[in-house]
Formats: sequence, structure tokens, C-alpha cells
Amino acid sequence: MKPDDSSLTASEYVAIHRAATDLLNKASAWDRLPTPVPDLLGAAQLRVAPMSAFDPRSLIRHAREFGERAASLIKSAIEKVRGIFDVQGDLIHIDDTVAESKQNFLKLHEAGHKHIPHQSRLFRWIQDCDMSLAPDVSDQFEREANIFASVVLFQDQRFADMAADSAFSIKVPLALSKKFGASAYASMREYVRRSERACAVIVLNPVEVCPVLGMRSGLRRVELSPLFQKRFGELKLPENIDRLSPLAEFVPLAGRRMSRPGTLRLEDKNGDVVEFVAEGFGTPFNSFILIHASAELRKPIVVPFPSSRIVRTMGQQEF
Repeated sequence: MKPDDSSLTASEYVAIHRAATDLLNKASAWDRLPTPVPDLLGAAQLRVAPMSAFDPRSLIRHAREFGERAASLIKSAIEKVRGIFDVQGDLIHIDDTVAESKQNFLKLHEAGHKHIPHQSRLFRWIQDCDMSLAPDVSDQFEREANIFASVVLFQDQRFADMAADSAFSIKVPLALSKKFGASAYASMREYVRRSERACAVIVLNPVEVCPVLGMRSGLRRVELSPLFQKRFGELKLPENIDRLSPLAEFVPLAGRRMSRPGTLRLEDKNGDVVEFVAEGFGTPFNSFILIHASAELRKPIVVPFPSSRIVRTMGQQEF
């Protein structure tokens, strides 16, 4: 699973939230949909460099002069870099080969590096002193910039307020992603992160054909709502989901975008079992399984399932 990319302490979040809402105010971006990213970059006094300045293919070609091993290492590094903040030129370099919705998040992420006061000051000091960030500081700055981008792109509570007007469903963040100009990935995570329900979204890598198990999909990330985390703690999942997993039926296959809703049972911290509704949605890049408690959380009288924290409920699918 991918390492944590967005958790902050309460005090850290307050500082990032203040910087993000300040930029929304400066750009008069509130309630303008889709979120006006060009105006936000203008308010941050940032320009987007032409793609020619961020051309991984050119770097790979030059690296081949030193052998295929060097080219492979450069390619691996470049694939992890989708945006760069040029402190001296107040420029951001974005990989425009990714979808526009993902570019919007990347642009706001890079804007965060400039608009978050303590980051901007340190970056300029490092530039003047010809130094580099320590790895732990770099990791912290990346998480801060991710939260900054989310608050700006989803206009703080606006996304959650609009989501609350509809019954809980995987279709809600997908519809709102188009309204806000965000990716399905970012919208799913925002939907769960801001939800007052006990819910979670499980993000999987693209499905691979597996000779023995038929299919396999690697676990990429899990986002939990505050109530889910309080009641159930961390969701324990294997590194890969295959056809023997209770989650397999919710992974869209054979070109389908959606899976049929169904039910799962999860055991909470007290050993009580709660029924959840599960829905799946797939893109060429990821599959998403959204789960939420099907009723109010109250103590049920059930027989525990000791073999697994997730137990498939047979014959109780909802269509």
C-alpha cells in the first residue's frame, strides 16, 4: 500500500487550512464551479511553464548515452514526478500527459509550496544557500501541499455540503468530481474524509490476470472516515485482492465501470459485527470499493466471525 500522503496534526491542519482559504479569498473562487484553477494560480502569482520544460522523454534519451540501466533509473524517477515548483522563476512545471482533472490537483499542490508561508520562506532560504530539504521535512511538506490542494480544489466544505444533499452512494463523488474539475480518485477520498458516516474507500491498482486465481488487484490506498476509524480502527486488508476475497465481487471486470452493490460484515473494536453496503467503480487506472454502514451504528446481537474481519454475506445483495 502507498505510504501516508495526507495526515496532519490538528495544529498543522489549522495552518494549512488558513493558507488555502486565504488563496480562495484572494481569487474570489468560492462557489465558482468548476474550481477556477487559472484564477487561483494568478492570485498566487504563479505561471505554468510549457510542457517542453518538463519533458521526461528528453531526459530519458540523454540518459541512454550512459546505458540502458541509467535510462531505466531516470524513467523510474520521472514517473514519480508529476509537478515541480521553480522557486526562482515562480513557475510550476506540470506533466500535461496526465488527465486535466489530475493536472488541476497537481497545480494546486505546487501552488501550496509557494502559498503556505513557512514552506515559501524555507524554499527561498534553501535556494539562496544552495541546500536541500531533509527527507522528513520534504515528506511533511508534501503532505501539507496535498491537504492544501484538497481544501482549495474542493472549496473547503463546499464539496461535502453538496454531497450531503444526496443519499450516500458511489455515484455522488463521481458526479461532483465533474462539477469541481477533480479526478475520481481525489473526489472519492474527499467524500469519505469529510463524511459523518462510518465509511471507507478501498483503492486498488489495475486488475492483473493471474493464472491460478483468475484475477488479482494490488491494494493502493485506504481512506477512512473519522467515525469509521473511531469505531473500527484500521481496516485490515491483504496486499492483493483476488477472486477468493470477499471484496472480489465489487471489483468491476470485463470492461464494466460499476459493480452490483452488495453487503459485507465488519467486526468493530468491541467484537460486534456490523453490516456494510459495498459498491465498486473502475477506471483504467484504479478500482474503488466504497463501503458504508447500512444502518445506524448500534450494538447488534450477532454471532461473531473469528476467521476474518471482513465476512461475505451470502444471499443478501441489494440491486
